[in-house]
Amino acid sequence: MEDCGEQFKNQMMHVDPKNWCNLTHFIWEYYSFSTCTEQEAEVIGCYWPNPQVESYIITIHKHFFSNCTLDHMVLLDPPDTTLTVLVLVPVMLTLAMVALVVWCSKRSDILV
Repeated sequence: MEDCGEQFKNQMMHVDPKNWCNLTHFIWEYYSFSTCTEQEAEVIGCYWPNPQVESYIITIHKHFFSNCTLDHMVLLDPPDTTLTVLVLVPVMLTLAMVALVVWCSKRSDILV
């Protein structure tokens, strides 16, 4: 696994550190690292991921991606039009179902 990690570290040195939080800048390097760890686990006859591999991957993540989390999540309210639709659709469906039940119950009285 260390060989995979060293290879990944060498590849990541070619990526600007300010782009380490943007996966599009190092997707191929990360794919190569992941594939390498799978192959190494297969060679030694272990399943992947196993606890040792997971621990190593977490160590690599802490080294390169520890500053990539947001301090807080930004929650935004949906636009008023979206909120109105999300409220009115279930209300209208409920009213339509009630009307359908009432209409069908009156109709069954006529048919009997």
